[in-house]
Amino acid sequence: MTGQYFCHAPGRVVALREAAAGSPAVLLNGIHFLEVDPGQRRLRVHFVHPLDLVPAAPLTPANVEIRGGARVRNPAVTAIAPENEVLTVDVATAGDFSRYRLRLVASAGTGVPPDGIDPALAEIEFSFKADCPSDFDCRPAATCPPDPAAGPAVDYFARDYATVRRLILDRMSVLMPEWCERSAADLWVTLAEAIAYRADEIAYFQDAVGTEAYLGTARQRVSVRRHTRLLDYPFHDGRNARTFVAFEVEPAADGQVLNGCDPETGLGGTLVFTTVPGLGPAVSQDDADTGLRAGAQPFELLEPVTLFSAHNGIAFHTWSDDECCLPKGATLAFLRDDPGNRLRLRAGDILIFEAMKSTTTGEKVDADRLRRHAVRLTHVDPEARMKGGVRGVSSPRRDPVTGEAFVEIEWGEGDALPFPLCLSKRIGGALVDGMAAVAGNVGLADHGVTVAREERPEPLAGGRTPRFRLASTAVALLTQQGRVRVPGSDEVVLIDRSKAASAALVCEMADVRPALEVRSGSDQRRWNVRRDLLASGGAANDLVVEVENDGRAFLRFGDGVNGRPPRPGEDLTARIRVGNGVAGNVGAEAIGHAVAAFGGISRVRNPLPATGGVDAEPMLKARLDAPEAFRRQERAVTEADYAEVVERDPRVERAVATRRWTGSWYTMFITVDRRGSETIDPAFEAALAAHVERYRLAGHDVEIDGPRYVALDVALHVCAKPGYFPTDIESRLLDRFSAGLRSDREPGFFHPDRLTFGEPVYLSAVIAAAMDVTGVAFVTPLTFQRLGRSPAGEIEAGRIAMQRLEIARLDNDPNAPENGRIRFEVETKGQAR
Repeated sequence: MTGQYFCHAPGRVVALREAAAGSPAVLLNGIHFLEVDPGQRRLRVHFVHPLDLVPAAPLTPANVEIRGGARVRNPAVTAIAPENEVLTVDVATAGDFSRYRLRLVASAGTGVPPDGIDPALAEIEFSFKADCPSDFDCRPAATCPPDPAAGPAVDYFARDYATVRRLILDRMSVLMPEWCERSAADLWVTLAEAIAYRADEIAYFQDAVGTEAYLGTARQRVSVRRHTRLLDYPFHDGRNARTFVAFEVEPAADGQVLNGCDPETGLGGTLVFTTVPGLGPAVSQDDADTGLRAGAQPFELLEPVTLFSAHNGIAFHTWSDDECCLPKGATLAFLRDDPGNRLRLRAGDILIFEAMKSTTTGEKVDADRLRRHAVRLTHVDPEARMKGGVRGVSSPRRDPVTGEAFVEIEWGEGDALPFPLCLSKRIGGALVDGMAAVAGNVGLADHGVTVAREERPEPLAGGRTPRFRLASTAVALLTQQGRVRVPGSDEVVLIDRSKAASAALVCEMADVRPALEVRSGSDQRRWNVRRDLLASGGAANDLVVEVENDGRAFLRFGDGVNGRPPRPGEDLTARIRVGNGVAGNVGAEAIGHAVAAFGGISRVRNPLPATGGVDAEPMLKARLDAPEAFRRQERAVTEADYAEVVERDPRVERAVATRRWTGSWYTMFITVDRRGSETIDPAFEAALAAHVERYRLAGHDVEIDGPRYVALDVALHVCAKPGYFPTDIESRLLDRFSAGLRSDREPGFFHPDRLTFGEPVYLSAVIAAAMDVTGVAFVTPLTFQRLGRSPAGEIEAGRIAMQRLEIARLDNDPNAPENGRIRFEVETKGQAR
């Protein structure tokens, strides 16, 4: 149960011995360590206490399981023999080079240890090959490369009207050389600017019709939007930012709920805003209005948050171990519970892991603020009970040794921890704990504020379809709210709680919708906001929001064919949100206040920066990109079409399609090089076939298969520079030519994602990679060919050729030698070969 942590100073064995010596005594047994006999058919498992003392019921072979292995899977236990604190375990066959796990279970197929066995010491990881000779240090290297720095943002926006004014002033300088005044208050300059303004206005009206008729010349956003829609290009008006907001409350506020937005309109969520000096964490609406007028950036909660003081800062439960860390990629953890103030977590809640102290100094002020990560819980044990909409407590789980209450939490792979999180560490000889904590009471918020007063849209005269102006958008930008598409439909929602927390911050621009609500005054009928009216029927209550160049928003209704128009004289009311674009991309800890009708909120903050805020797309960019969207192939006819369609799936690195006649019809066989994996499992094959179905040509069957892997046999003679150990150089070479990730977390030379269909393996690239290793003087190839084949002049040709559907493979795995091998003969200068 403690395998999720990596601890430099395990203390569980000491805790069991102290518990047995305490008063009252807590007698539990557990695995201390394991030895493998030279024959690899017998294991000696050492326990903390003698086996005749605990457990009370003697262990049987059914209580011992061995799991794992690549070539030899799950070796069977044939017999066991206890003697004092040692349990001798005989296995049917020796394992391979993989890591195995021996565990004690109450019965076969269950994960519960027998009575009297500590769950934290009920299993142990080992290798049958531990006694095999090795030239390398068995201690694994732990490296944490720095995160790549983000590149700077570049904005190429430049536009003004001064051409006519410059022309007039230049002409006046020719006509009146003695006139040199250029002050804006000069009468001649004023007249020149008035004439330039009028000339620009006249020119605009003269050219408006012809100019707006073409995408390449249109100057109004509405015109560009309609042109690009015909090309199926999502020309956008920006998007608001999102962030996670954490609340800390006093016990008096336990159970209080902060409301979220209306899921249909995106309006009315609890208002939070950036810090304003002089205001407390919880403020009134009047104080909030004062802060917003002072320039604070507003946000509103998208989903309700139930507040509990126990969730303010939750500590980790480390099973009596010290110097622990939550490793990179973790999806499980244990949290410390307080019997007097219980945790009330449920699946779907959002938590934020954060470093609280520096790993070098141990001080809070030096804590790394980049070590923060949000997760959405998928499993909680024990989980808070729901009764009448109120969260109740469940029976606590307790550590059988210390009696401490704890809660086990899990989250999805999409929220896997992107960095190791240190929980405790010895600094200067002293143990520093509490180096990380978990923030609860977390809700997702997005940029913008709902305008309290309703407005009446102003109808515009003329036009084929009814248009109304939203006057309030002349002062502040209408919020363009990011949404996510419901899988398998065209509907969009604010949040998909089935996905990871990180997915809530990512929205496609095509799914952005304005945040507003429009109703008819007569019957309070709601009008639905759509991206366009092409799919709306003649009676549909749909409308489109169009934004002009100056940011003002207009409502466009249907014409009776696509969408229903309002009745003549119909009274419309609108509620809107304002706030949009990059202004909402505030930094971490920028938010500091919340509008609440109750007291007890002691702190409001956003541990992570707000992201996703995008300004309105420049029209010049749409003119460049929209024609490419028109040329995008949306049906598959040829082999190249099918390959291109499959490569759109982010899980596919490259695909090759082959059309074959199967006796009755044509079948398109699509060979897929999967990204980050070599297996084509049935689930992946079914998902890929469903992706291709919408593009498939009638009469074509589609079959998905994997590539033909070609195992390689490579041997190099390496001469080392003076002062370097051959074993160190060989270790670096094996790391460089790995089929997985290297120690610096970069892909190895033979990583599956670096090799693809028909790509030869060049000897020059292999030698260059070897020469790049520290300590290598020069390299001579000894073997360079396909595994199991006779040499065919590959060294002379300088490459190993691959056929159209073949991919080179060199795993160098002792458990699977048929998947390729690489060997190095490392010698120092002057040593005879």
